[in-house]
Amino acid sequence: MPSAGHGLASCIWLRQTVRMMTQSQALETLTREDPEAAGDAKAALAWLAGDEGLETISLLRLQEFLWYALPVKWPMSTPGRVGVAKALGRLFSLAGLDRYAGVCASAGTEKIISAYAGRHEEGIAAYTEAIEASNAAPPDTDLLAWGSVMGPQERAAYDACAAALELAFASGELSAGARGWRTKRAGLVNRWLTGSEPTGSADLERLPGCPPGADTWLSRISAERIDAWAHGRPGERSRLARALIPRLLAPSALPDDPLPTLRWLLGHATEGLRLTARHYIAPPLVTEAVDTFGWRDQLVGTLRQELDVFPLHTLRGMAQSEMGAIRRSRTRLVLTKTGKLMAADPAARWHIGTAALIGTDDGPQPDFSVAVREAALLVILTSGLTGYDELTRLLTAIHGMEGWASGSSTGLANAVRTELYTLRHRLWALALLGERGISAPLSLTDTGVTAALSALLARALRPRHHAGLG
Repeated sequence: MPSAGHGLASCIWLRQTVRMMTQSQALETLTREDPEAAGDAKAALAWLAGDEGLETISLLRLQEFLWYALPVKWPMSTPGRVGVAKALGRLFSLAGLDRYAGVCASAGTEKIISAYAGRHEEGIAAYTEAIEASNAAPPDTDLLAWGSVMGPQERAAYDACAAALELAFASGELSAGARGWRTKRAGLVNRWLTGSEPTGSADLERLPGCPPGADTWLSRISAERIDAWAHGRPGERSRLARALIPRLLAPSALPDDPLPTLRWLLGHATEGLRLTARHYIAPPLVTEAVDTFGWRDQLVGTLRQELDVFPLHTLRGMAQSEMGAIRRSRTRLVLTKTGKLMAADPAARWHIGTAALIGTDDGPQPDFSVAVREAALLVILTSGLTGYDELTRLLTAIHGMEGWASGSSTGLANAVRTELYTLRHRLWALALLGERGISAPLSLTDTGVTAALSALLARALRPRHHAGLG
């Protein structure tokens, strides 16, 4: 599928040139000047553009080549890599692409390439910092956080957005450092993501979960991520995920009062929720929560301390760690920027709160707790009421097949059961749990079902930052 960014790159290429050689003329001239440099430039150009030519190269694509691909993937010495960059810069100069030539020949590019000669991590850090400073990469917005591991559709959208930004900077529509320019840049990216993209509609229709006619970059990325999530793990997990795709995509109304326990906590944190000297929620507020949410009939004891009230302690932990909605400031809990958004916007409270049921695993290795919570919700939503013993057996089998068992099957089963009780406490904390008896099946209220679907959809749509996971 052709990328819409190619047309934009052509515009940029033409705008910054008055008199220029064609690609073949530039290569011929460079060959006469320095045959070895011409060979290096031709090889670099083939890596960058394949058979598509100079006009398809964007500033971002050039930077990624010079600051990552060349020093990491080209088997040659550091001086040799710098030589390739300078040869490519000479080719750009002959073709009239002076701005691109400047990037190739800059001291900054040589410094980044040389940084990899020390430690790979130093080179990556220098590359990341330079990309951010150049403003060539599309930023994350409220509509989409880009993954560092992308599927073909997301990568095409990323390149197209980068080309759109480059044109905006080149034309003067955007000016780095001007008042409000970052907000304007994010708005441009959002418009690009949600605008109609007529090419490649047949490819889009083959992606599961993408409604007919919704041919936008954002819909393509969403469909691609859902498909990757549903097929990303072998065996039973993928079968369950695929079975739930229609329900994940079905429109669902926001509950009248999304996550009331979370609303209560955020409301108190707006003015600063009082803590004890040991940094637990103050007893009067514990009593208020117990009486407000009917926890007195579900628990035993005096219920005046935070640690005596499992759902309240779990709620605080989720809001503080998983959601990033509150933080401790001396002897009070106060709202973060995210918390202020959640307190003001019920939809934000719902989506961020339900996503915390499963949580995130953005590290290089999958997280066992997150994997169990995800699989448990998949089983509950597809099988209905499931007792703890049966659910433990099913989840132990799933995780055993996925290679989680490092010791005995009994050890794995015990670890799974522990995570199930953690999930139960999370559901209870957000008022989503059905029957609450310790021996009752792990069940969901009607709102709990909707919340579980919301959590799984958030899991499916999350940006990927490491390969190999759905």
